[in-house]
Amino acid sequence: MITNNLALLFNGLTLALALGLLILVLWQDPRSTANRFFALFLFSALVWASGSLLARAAVFVGASESLIQTGLRLLDIGFSASSITLYTYSAVVGGVRARWFRSFALAGLALILTYQLLLWMAQTPHSYTVTATRALDYRFDRPSTVLYLTFQLATIGVIWRNRKRVRAPALVAGILLFATGQLLSLLSPRVRTLGIPEEISALATLVISYAVVRHQIMVPLLGRAKQLEAVRDVGIAITSRLRLQETLATITAQAVALLEADGGAIYLKHGGTLKLAAVHNLPEQYVGIEIPLGQAVVGTVALERRGRRVDNYHADWRGAQDMPWAGKAFGAVIAAPLMFADEVVGVLLVARGRQGRLFNREDMHLLELLGPQAAVAITNSRLFEAERELSSDLASAMNQLETVLTSTENPVIAVDRNLRVLIANPAAVSLLDVHDGDPVGRPLTEVTPRRFLPPDRRQALRALRRQGAYIYELTVADRTYLCHVAEINKPRTVGWVAVLNDVTQLKELDRLKSQMIQMTSHDLKNPLQAAMSYLELLTEDGRTLFTDDMRQYIDTIWVQLNRMYRIISGILNLERVQSGQPSIEPCALDEVVRRVVAEMESQARAKSLALQLEIESPVSPVLGDAQQLGQAVANLVDNAIKFTPAGGHVVVRVRDEGRCVEITVSDTGIGIAPDEQARVFDRFYRSPHPAAAHATGSGLGLSLVSAIVRAHHGTISLESAPQRGTTMQVRLPILTEPEIEEPI
Repeated sequence: MITNNLALLFNGLTLALALGLLILVLWQDPRSTANRFFALFLFSALVWASGSLLARAAVFVGASESLIQTGLRLLDIGFSASSITLYTYSAVVGGVRARWFRSFALAGLALILTYQLLLWMAQTPHSYTVTATRALDYRFDRPSTVLYLTFQLATIGVIWRNRKRVRAPALVAGILLFATGQLLSLLSPRVRTLGIPEEISALATLVISYAVVRHQIMVPLLGRAKQLEAVRDVGIAITSRLRLQETLATITAQAVALLEADGGAIYLKHGGTLKLAAVHNLPEQYVGIEIPLGQAVVGTVALERRGRRVDNYHADWRGAQDMPWAGKAFGAVIAAPLMFADEVVGVLLVARGRQGRLFNREDMHLLELLGPQAAVAITNSRLFEAERELSSDLASAMNQLETVLTSTENPVIAVDRNLRVLIANPAAVSLLDVHDGDPVGRPLTEVTPRRFLPPDRRQALRALRRQGAYIYELTVADRTYLCHVAEINKPRTVGWVAVLNDVTQLKELDRLKSQMIQMTSHDLKNPLQAAMSYLELLTEDGRTLFTDDMRQYIDTIWVQLNRMYRIISGILNLERVQSGQPSIEPCALDEVVRRVVAEMESQARAKSLALQLEIESPVSPVLGDAQQLGQAVANLVDNAIKFTPAGGHVVVRVRDEGRCVEITVSDTGIGIAPDEQARVFDRFYRSPHPAAAHATGSGLGLSLVSAIVRAHHGTISLESAPQRGTTMQVRLPILTEPEIEEPI
């Protein structure tokens, strides 16, 4: 008997030690569901052992009946509670997450505790006997026995079925040992009388407590250095890859190996979706599937920017699946975001099969340690591939440029801001006639004769600053080149490039064309003037002899001869402007416009139009040919009068506008359609508008205006809309003091 009570005392001490270990576990992770159920189980086992010790000690010392009944009631409460809480704890550590498991266990625990409390309050005596050796022989009622057996067998079945999912084998052994002790207490009265079930269960409780402490505290502490070393090795393996696909494959393989998982996958973020980019030990046919942010486990992780652990994917995850068959194949799953510069670049997912072990908090910690390294490696690989593609594109562009420059017959020369040659294709080298080596890197003045440079460097610099380009002609060895000079911007000017186009044949053709037009026009003009003179004499001599029809015929001939004369004069004027330089002298543009408007007033009155002149004084002088400028203004006003219906008005304005003098001619005429505006300055172009059919003209007026304005380095533009009139705007540079030549 003394031995029996000492054993009970040992059981109590064992449970007290287990209780101390429980406090350590709860301090380490009080939020863990498994730890909370473990605490309930351990407290219930302590109540069972305490009740057994109290009842047996009371029998041994011959204490009162009430003290024995109190011990037996505590024994019943602790036995029933430990049976139910052990089952619930086994379901939790085994990864059983079905709601009915916990609900069933908690309902059973509440039912039994209520039943026992009612018996206690009703002072219903617990049946027991005392043996001759003063040992306590207590019994369980039949309903309680059936209920206890149900929970104990369910505990053994759950923990044995899910034993592979429990990371600590000693925990499985301890649970099975505790359940075995309770079964012996139910099935063998002799063993129960000797107190052996309490000893077995107390030892099992100590084994369970030690397994939990070892798994949650000791092993992580002892293995922290190895884990960090493993993470370092994984990081080295990951960052040693440069190609993106190799990096992704290495990350998934190393993560699966580090966590002893069955498979892994990486999803990369593209806008608002995640795209499966790489897998390890998973079907590659799903690579490329897309998951919107916020859906499935990986989408939730990317959206919330924190890791997530799912112990039973099939039972616990209710959202969209991460892969088409994930619900049937995945067991435990953890996923961590891959963060770089506070941005999610992807999600790393690691999974075990449905019968595989569960992931714990340490696994989540390791995956989160691996995530930043993986994100850096992915970013580096992307940058490397982008750099490689850019280098490849640059090399391809350079090859294409070299091919074009080599094969083109046009000389091409590029220089930097210090006028050192950057590029000179073979045609340019041949033109420069460089015999003493490659011109690249040498000053332009060493390899280029002075006559090759722009004749007016000041004008060239001004044009390059304002327009970014400059064009001039040069003649080399009886060949004429049109040299186009443009800036090289990155974004500031770093140099200039010149392309020389051989226009010798074009110049010759243009010369022949102009010569032919001039000869033809002169040849036509002389007989035309003779015909007009004879027609004028014929009209004067036959004034009294002609009938009305004859006079009408002669008037028609006179109109057509005048029209032909204007066409020939227009052609000659246009060729004269395009082929020669205007006489350059200071010109008062306001006086020129006043004279033109005064001459055109009679024509406006004949059409019942109001011709108005507005001059904003003072008007700066311009440099040019007053006669040609007057012709240009006259043509603009004549056009406005011809295409404005009676009752309308024409306004001519002259004013200074910055560094230019602006002349605008506005009318309220028929206007010009948008698709015709680009062609109105072409030679012989006439509008097909029905309202313009009555207007006479050769179609050379505006082309002559454009040529005169260009010859004076000005610009011409128009604004027009059908039936709303037209505004022609001419800008000519004002006469200024010569600018100081600036160095390049």
